[in-house]
Amino acid sequence: MPTSRLVFVYLGIVFLFLISWQIIDAGSISQAWADFQPSLYNSATNSTSADASCERGNFATGSNAGSDISLPPDMKIIGLVFYGRRQYVQILDCYLKRNLKSNGGLFDEVIFAVKTDIEEDVKFLDSIVDTTPGYVKYERESIKGYGGSWEVALEHKNDILIKIDDDVVFIEDNAVSAIVKRLLENPDYFAVSANVINNPLLSYVHRGLGMYEPFFPEMEKPEPEQVNSSSWRVSELPSYDGPRDGPKGFSINGSTPAPYKGHRWLPVRERPFDIFKTPARDIGSEPGKPALTSWAIAAQTHYSFFQHLEQGDTHQYKFNTWDYHYHRLSINFLGIRGRDVAECYPFPVGDDEAYLTLRRPREIGRHLVVDGGGLVAHYAFGPQYHAHGGKGILWTDILDRYQAYADEMVCPFANRSAKSVVT
Repeated sequence: MPTSRLVFVYLGIVFLFLISWQIIDAGSISQAWADFQPSLYNSATNSTSADASCERGNFATGSNAGSDISLPPDMKIIGLVFYGRRQYVQILDCYLKRNLKSNGGLFDEVIFAVKTDIEEDVKFLDSIVDTTPGYVKYERESIKGYGGSWEVALEHKNDILIKIDDDVVFIEDNAVSAIVKRLLENPDYFAVSANVINNPLLSYVHRGLGMYEPFFPEMEKPEPEQVNSSSWRVSELPSYDGPRDGPKGFSINGSTPAPYKGHRWLPVRERPFDIFKTPARDIGSEPGKPALTSWAIAAQTHYSFFQHLEQGDTHQYKFNTWDYHYHRLSINFLGIRGRDVAECYPFPVGDDEAYLTLRRPREIGRHLVVDGGGLVAHYAFGPQYHAHGGKGILWTDILDRYQAYADEMVCPFANRSAKSVVT
């Protein structure tokens, strides 16, 4: 027998002896091997086990949840909501309260920068601000448009701002802490985004991670008794049983309107199935079309997320960091230091997103990255809202499903553990 084989045989015998006498732990070896596996992306995966749960108060808890964060004594964490639409903030409100410091979260305050003059929307905001310590209404912008909301930074130069779109409909428990921790540990980063569901560039990453599941719209309205309107669970939906390339009257490129208001998307349970026969085929690696504009991609994105929420495997969406190297990124949920905004406010251009993700980082040589450890779901972009005269994403039941999830899994809730904050 060749010498090399004898060596391997000898090492194998020694290895088995050590395990049998518990001198080394086989589980540790397995974990070491898992940690050794190379990542497909530019950083290693944060989590290797399912970290979601269907128990109230422990929904989709991420790997960074509960980790100690040491904040400078003069620093606050401020949620900054660009507010305008009550129908979405009715869902977001629950998550914001859950993330207040008084409930074991990190937010010292949540500031609502008002971007509407619709009376019903203003009244709703007043009602939650008046009844929630830590909520603040902000209307003092000297500059109109979304860019004016960043004026808040002038009063919070020592703090970290978490900018939140008003149509964010899911926030994982560790999303805020993951961003804050990343900023504190990496002072060279200009800003840190959450890992956002329905964000064009991140949708491309998620598709590559295998997170898109096959779904098609239900083209004929079922009888009321066949629909559980209070459930968010995909397992309770009937299977899609139409043509393999989608139902008649529907185009996967989003060029056809939704079949009826409040329609469902049905899972394709037959396997194998080519995901490129679904709307996810058209997701690209550049910002903009079609993941920004296609209501069909958005619908499949959210339904896939619901499936993974129910299965308890949302950890598979995750990664460590993703650096976009001066590419534009949608800022649906973005952490940034107040002083970094104040130093360049007012912005020299009207498009705050383009300035904060493209121009300013390049000017100062500091990058914007995505922290892949904390998940957030963003409902829709303008073109997805307005597709086919509003007969697109707005004609799905997706918003009702996020409301049902929040009602069942998130609110009401017991106070979270406060040990994630060290001052």
